Amino acid sequence: MFNNERYLIDISNRGRDYLSEIYDEKGRLKEPIEGFVDPLSGLFPIDFDSDGKYELFGFQSISGRYHADRLGYINNTLSWRNGEFKLTRQQVAIFGN
Repeated sequence: MFNNERYLIDISNRGRDYLSEIYDEKGRLKEPIEGFVDPLSGLFPIDFDSDGKYELFGFQSISGRYHADRLGYINNTLSWRNGEFKLTRQQVAIFGN
């Protein structure tokens, strides 16, 4: 589920060994790489407003060079509107240090 937003994830805190596999000594990419976002991996009904109306909360994993290189999650909230679920909120949750 995407809303055509772009997000920038800072990986500078990932450590020298990790970064040296991606960047050369001058800070340039050794080769172009792309991370990826998994399909929806969890979907839960939650009444965020305590109003008796449930939204759906879903999350997707964000990975870097390979699947185990987890960078964070995209959290999506879907609400029932006009006969279909609509994306009403999207957040990116990343790991800190």
